[in-house]
Amino acid sequence: MSKTKTVANDGLSIIESYNNLFTQINAAKTVDDVRTLLADVRNFIAIYRKVDNTMANRIYEKFQSKLQGLIEENTFVYEQMLNKVNEIRDWAYDYAGEKDDSQAVQSKVLQLIAKLPKSKTTANENGITTVISNTINSGVVGSKAVLELLKYPAYADMVSARFREKAFDGSKTPAQQAFERMKETSLKEAEQALSSVYLQGFHFRNVEKQANALKKPTHWNATEDNA
Repeated sequence: MSKTKTVANDGLSIIESYNNLFTQINAAKTVDDVRTLLADVRNFIAIYRKVDNTMANRIYEKFQSKLQGLIEENTFVYEQMLNKVNEIRDWAYDYAGEKDDSQAVQSKVLQLIAKLPKSKTTANENGITTVISNTINSGVVGSKAVLELLKYPAYADMVSARFREKAFDGSKTPAQQAFERMKETSLKEAEQALSSVYLQGFHFRNVEKQANALKKPTHWNATEDNA
């Protein structure tokens, strides 16, 4: 076989170009790799198809095989990452290790009710706010007592939306707060990784569409049409 040299292939023979391209295809791992290789494969086919159709086909098939493998790997990783994200979302705090403070909460509720008026008016609004705020600030038990107060129709409207949110946060023990911070951090990291894998797959499939177009007559058989 003659060693045809071209400027487009930096003076390499067809065999040297073929071997170099074959090695690069084997080593491809990233989207950037296959994007660059697609241009090289297209160039190789355009230059050498009429010289050696078999080599041109082998390069094309090798590239397609490598690309399909990368897409399959990406799909597998995406599914694994998606499962991980869903698992983290399902994490729930285990209250089994928490101390039973139900009696202390009920006692606090009674104390709270004793400090509150029977109904809310403009005149006693500030006083109610002070009592509710102080109870929440007293700690976990106080916050739980304010949440329990919502079960009593006569007192529920004394707890504003802002205090309800504050009491909900305050009702969490340090251990529960630490768990929620850990869950939030883990979920954020997993979702970012999932998004990255998805984006990589999107780009791989775009390259796949362009590679498939090489098999279309308008691309693959152009040299024959002009022969």
